Amino acid sequence: MSGEFGTWHHGLIARWWSEFNVATPEELAYFGAAIRKFGEPVLDLGCGTGRIMFPLIAEGFDVDGADISADMIALAGAEARKSGVSPNLTVQPMHELDLGRKYRTIYICGSFGLGGRRDYDREALIRANQHLEPGGALLITHQNLPYDDDGKDWAQWLPSHRADLPGDWPVEGDRRTASDGDEMETLFRVAELDPLAQRTTYQMRVRLFHDGQVVKEEDYDLKINIYLVQEVLLMLHHAGFRDMAVEAGYTGRPATRDDGTVTFVATK
Repeated sequence: MSGEFGTWHHGLIARWWSEFNVATPEELAYFGAAIRKFGEPVLDLGCGTGRIMFPLIAEGFDVDGADISADMIALAGAEARKSGVSPNLTVQPMHELDLGRKYRTIYICGSFGLGGRRDYDREALIRANQHLEPGGALLITHQNLPYDDDGKDWAQWLPSHRADLPGDWPVEGDRRTASDGDEMETLFRVAELDPLAQRTTYQMRVRLFHDGQVVKEEDYDLKINIYLVQEVLLMLHHAGFRDMAVEAGYTGRPATRDDGTVTFVATK
């Protein structure tokens, strides 16, 4: 099964995200500092189940959330009720963003390019710009695929390597115990690499175990557009952003050619 717009953030994957994915101290410190610099209100664009949003709300920030996945937003809503907070939560893809509120800070953490359509990504940046107040900022954390590791990912793009895709599913995946005692397991493989489209297609299989037996299994595809830094800067310029900087990960320092993860900071 494939999620809408080529994403896998639905069903059991949404539950996995809610159960096991948490924000790192580096992420929270970085976005907290950015909010103090650029101001509130804040939009977590591609918020998922709220792994970054809720800790920031707990710090006292005014943060809304929007995500393409109704399942993710439903889980975020449940967490909001449990925590006694009431952020505005909206189910919308980035390229259709229409919230009726302006923000001082918008951040996209690791989800820019998901879905595999470049026209959608260009429109998402335009929509983000339209939702910012003058002087507000958009922050995008971005992994510089495929050259952010020891080089093994580059070799996969060669024709002789692509011919073997997709390979077999792993025999064992990442298996963890959920809060209700059931177990969940995710398995992952590369399905396709398209150098012409600059797009990778990944596949994830997720299984739910009860009393040691598989009671549910779902398969999803995820298409990711591959963007190099200069291309993103051109897109931000086209979307109407005025000043742009590229920082190294969550450090706040200028990025270098050796940084595999960068953050774009673009002001309106």
